[in-house]
Amino acid sequence: MLAEESTLGERIESARLARGLSNSQLARRIGVKPHTLQNWERDKTEPRSNKLVALSGILGVPPIWLLEGGKAPIEAVTHTQFHETADLESKLARLQKMHERMTQLTFEIVSEVNRLKNTLEQERQDSL
Repeated sequence: MLAEESTLGERIESARLARGLSNSQLARRIGVKPHTLQNWERDKTEPRSNKLVALSGILGVPPIWLLEGGKAPIEAVTHTQFHETADLESKLARLQKMHERMTQLTFEIVSEVNRLKNTLEQERQDSL
């Protein structure tokens, strides 16, 4: 977690890492070169206001937090991501169970079709 007296660059980097983005990925998303983003994160230069707003949106943090710092919103982002991940895992588990059930039903249907085909074939041969 960042200290409340962190710099703009440290807050950008912290939010980027919390989102799991590489320098190149974030730079591409906001339309700058990775070197430019690196300069922002190292406090060599600062982003223009339009890029700051873009950073805020992509990183999921308030622009005012990027500018002024304070209590980091990253914990809330991480908490939300945890619940989203848990929800996806739950859906995946349900889907896997459905898949297993569908596989079982498919096998039962194929077996029943084969049994009926054999019965019909046997009846046909018996009638000859």
